[in-house]
Amino acid sequence: MQTLSHKPATTMIKTIQAAALAILAVMLNACGPPEPVPAPYFIPNPPYPPQPGDPASVELQQPSPSADSSIAPSPAPSSRIGEYPMARPTSNPNEVISPYEPYHTIDISGFSPGQLARDPSNKKIFRVP
Repeated sequence: MQTLSHKPATTMIKTIQAAALAILAVMLNACGPPEPVPAPYFIPNPPYPPQPGDPASVELQQPSPSADSSIAPSPAPSSRIGEYPMARPTSNPNEVISPYEPYHTIDISGFSPGQLARDPSNKKIFRVP
């Protein structure tokens, strides 16, 4: 009578167990914490440079009136560093008109009066009224 050896079956089970452990180890290493999110890319507008000379002695030139008087001219740069122009309010309290050309209407929901905001069309900063 021939006896059956269980050696090949045992070897096969050990091989399958080793493979399963190797796969499990690879999966656990792949399940680490996610990569950190990089900080948002933000470059603020530089402050306006100081104007040479005494501001009181410099005469401001008024632009000639244009055909379309409903659009205000672009504000002159401030002589004080870090000062930004104020947007114009609209009839909707959550919208303002940008102080920069092309004078888009901008949604300012969530902004408080006096906060700085950025015009998305030209990336310039203005102050919320």
